[in-house]
Formats: sequence, structure tokens, C-alpha cells
Amino acid sequence: MLGVLFVGLNGAVANTVITGINSSINFKENTFLPPTINNNYTDQELKSFGSIVKTEYFKEIDFINEEEFVIGGWDVFYENAFNIAKYHRIVPFEYYYNSKEKLEKIYPFKGLVNSWDSFEAINSQYNINMSSLKNFMEAVDIVRKNIDDFRKNNNLKDVVVVYLALPLKGIKKLEELYNISYKDLSKLSPDYLPSSCAYAIGSILEGCSFIDFTPNLTLSIPFIEDLSVDYGVPLAGMDGNTGQTLLKTLIAPMLKLRNFKLIGWYSTNILGNNDGKILSRDEHRQLKMEDKLSVLEPILGYSDFEHVVEINYYKPRYDNKEAWDNIDFMGYLGLPMSFKINWIGRDSILAAPLVIDLIKHLDFSKRNGFKGIQEHLAICFKHPIKSRYNNILKELNLPIKTYKDKLVLSFFDAFNLLYSFYKKFSKVRT
Repeated sequence: MLGVLFVGLNGAVANTVITGINSSINFKENTFLPPTINNNYTDQELKSFGSIVKTEYFKEIDFINEEEFVIGGWDVFYENAFNIAKYHRIVPFEYYYNSKEKLEKIYPFKGLVNSWDSFEAINSQYNINMSSLKNFMEAVDIVRKNIDDFRKNNNLKDVVVVYLALPLKGIKKLEELYNISYKDLSKLSPDYLPSSCAYAIGSILEGCSFIDFTPNLTLSIPFIEDLSVDYGVPLAGMDGNTGQTLLKTLIAPMLKLRNFKLIGWYSTNILGNNDGKILSRDEHRQLKMEDKLSVLEPILGYSDFEHVVEINYYKPRYDNKEAWDNIDFMGYLGLPMSFKINWIGRDSILAAPLVIDLIKHLDFSKRNGFKGIQEHLAICFKHPIKSRYNNILKELNLPIKTYKDKLVLSFFDAFNLLYSFYKKFSKVRT
């Protein structure tokens, strides 16, 4: 069994993972698809859609099964997983109602908040406001105790921590945090670093793998990877790549290889869940926008084009995200052309299988002695962080570029990196 602790346990993505794993699906009674669609899929086949590790390319790798996950976590809203699933209404009720008894037992620890968090989180009645603590290290110690209690109560050996909380404010630039060290934590005020860092540091000190699926500074702060290498802990991040930016990593290489000159790319998103609400605020959206805007130039190799990205909060859509893209380009004789994409996706349904995959990847990495930033997982992120320790790219002899602190990859380059890693380094699970 493997412990899994979600930061943001009652959020849409974490709850979709929980209810999805605990779903029992009779697809023949599915009312969501027209009768012309094949309905002979098994429960396991339906749960495999969206998962990279369940494709034929990785069938020989002995990943842990998600049915072996023991799930808990933190949140700033106190409710059990069953009632939260009914609130979100993302996974159909008939899929998970038979797991009611199990889901009703999943409640969160109190979430940590500081000035980097959203107004809603700070003003929640179920949180630990770090301003009441003496220093940042006290928050780390709270996380460590929660992990230790969860591990002991469930008789677990290993735990993976996944950060899925709402995007934090951009109070400080990364450069301002570059020279912080682990020894400074007992001297720093509880608001000096993002609250997400308390979870990352606490996880590492407890020997737990850590995934940041959000656009936060956490794993880019150098001492955090230093600490993970010292403690033999693998990390993965940041900012899950599930929709519009994923498409850009597919289309940009086509434009480059076909030798079409990009003139402009206009992207807009409408989203009505809490993620959309928070990202509509300027103080929370900075890193997300940087991640979305920085993908084209490194792949294309030039920057003389217009690139606009908008994120709009639109309540009627809730978790059903819609993205529009207009791509203007120049072809033979310099004559202009364009094409348009309308992406209509279920935000958490896109993200959940990728989160499950990442948990399996980091469990594999931990069992096989890999530590620090796991660069081979770049396919999962908008901002795949480059490790300052690992030489996976060199060992695999892959010509992948870097841009600032991130790896620059098309979707196919990223898949090749992942496939090449497992082809070379896979071992039988012990």
C-alpha cells in the first residue's frame, strides 16, 4: 500500500482522483454518450483513458496500482470526500455511490495558510494561520507531524504528497528567494515563503516524494532540491499540462517543421470552478500566465509574433473548461492563413489521470533510488523544471534545450524522454 496525501484534498482535482479510483462503472447504462458509441468497455478500460502509463508503451513497467493508494490530505474546508463529490458533481453519482462508506471516512487535516494564499483560504474557519506561529519552521513541523500520524495510523511505509491547492499570490520574485537555505527557516517569519514550501520541506524531511501540480515557486527555490537530494527524495513539477498549452506543444513543432511563419496566436479560456475564480485575479495569475506565454518561443526559435493569453472566470461552466485559439501564420509567398481550435474539456477529468500517473512515477523513482527533480516527467507539466543535479538528458543523449529554469520540449520530445528513461532505467518492482 502507498499513502497519498493531497494538499487541497477537497478541491475538484483531488476529489476526482478519489471518486474515480473508487468508482464502479456500468458503461452499458451510461447516459452521457449517444447510443452509436461502443459501450463494451470494461471498468478498468474506462479508468485507463487519459493515463499515459496505461498505454502499451509502458505495459512492462511494474507500476503500483491505484487501488493500493491510501488517501488523505489537507484542506481549509472540513468535509468528507463523499459529500464533497456530491458538491462538485464532476464524477457521476452513480459511479461512486457504492463507495459511500469508504469515502465518508476521508476527512482533511487543517490546511496551512499565510499571506500568499487566497482571501477565501485565509478567512476559512478550518485552517492554521501561519501568522500565529513563531517562525516558518514551526509550519514545517506541523506538516511533519500530520504525515507521521497518517503513516502510523494506516500502517504505511511510504507516502507521496501532491500539491493541488489553489494558485498562490506572487508576493516575491524567485530571485528574492534564491539565497535562502534550510538553516534559515527557524529565523524566517511564517509569511516569508509561500505556504506551499512548508508542505514540500515537511514532505522531504519525512522522506516523502513531492509533486507540485500548480504554478508556484516552490520547487524552483534551490535549497528545496538540495534538501531532496540530501534526503533521497524525488520531486516533480510544476503546473500540470492538461489542455491549451498541451496543444501548443503539438502544433508549434508542426509549424516549425512545415516552415510556416507564426504571425500571432490568440488564446482565451473560460472556466467557472475555484481555479478559474482565483486565476481571474491579477495577484494570483502571474506564474500561470508566464507558463502559458513561454511555451511557443523556445520551440519555434523566434519571438517576432503576437501571443495573447486570457483566463476568464465564467461561473455557468464550473469545471467544464472551454478554450479558443486563433492561429495566424504566413505560408508560401508570404500569404497569410489561419486556423482555429475550440477545446471543450472537463478540467478535473483531464487532470486526474495525470495526477495518478505522477504518483506512480514518483513511487517508482523512490523505490529505485532516484532523487531530486525528475526531469523525465516533463510531459506532465507546463513548466518542467530543470534539475541542478540529475543528468538524465546527458545519459539518454537527447538534444533537449533549456529556457531559464525549465526544459523546452514539444509533446513528442517529452514523450520520447519519458519512454527513453523507462527503457534504460526500469527495474522489477521489489
